[in-house]
Amino acid sequence: METYYTINYLARKRKRQMREKIIFYVIGVLLTIVAAFFLTRFCAFGITMRGDSMKPALDDGQLCIASRLSYLIGSPKKDDIIVFKTSEEGSSYYIKRVVAVPGETVQILNGKILVNGKEVEAKGNETILSGGLANNKISLKKDQYFVLGDNYNNSEDSRVSSVGNVTKKNIVGKIKLKLW
Repeated sequence: METYYTINYLARKRKRQMREKIIFYVIGVLLTIVAAFFLTRFCAFGITMRGDSMKPALDDGQLCIASRLSYLIGSPKKDDIIVFKTSEEGSSYYIKRVVAVPGETVQILNGKILVNGKEVEAKGNETILSGGLANNKISLKKDQYFVLGDNYNNSEDSRVSSVGNVTKKNIVGKIKLKLW
């Protein structure tokens, strides 16, 4: 009789241990899912460069990691490569380089980028053929940024009216890491 109780006790103990392991693994998986959601929603996300507008800095199909945290406290600076949407309801994202920040004026004259009347170092390898909206001086208002793709003659950027000046609320992140 004593052997029966011992076997029964051991069987119940194993069942309890198995239940505890299952609960432990389920909680672990749920915590992992919550952590992944938190990281991708509030900290960083992956984005793939589409097109050649950022060559030579980024290639078509290149995977990048963008930080959402970069601009929660600070603001974009010149030469930052940012991810933004063209409107609040927009579902597509653009990746471009910040050329001018709020309070500055920008103009593209004779293929050269002028910020506050001074020529800035070009990131692209070519002369700009079309200044678009920047043929005339553009004064950036509070929270407006002027962005260009590094491949100047193959980029839809602040020079075209469909993009225009980018507002801070439409900037979703800063490219921090280029993978491949």
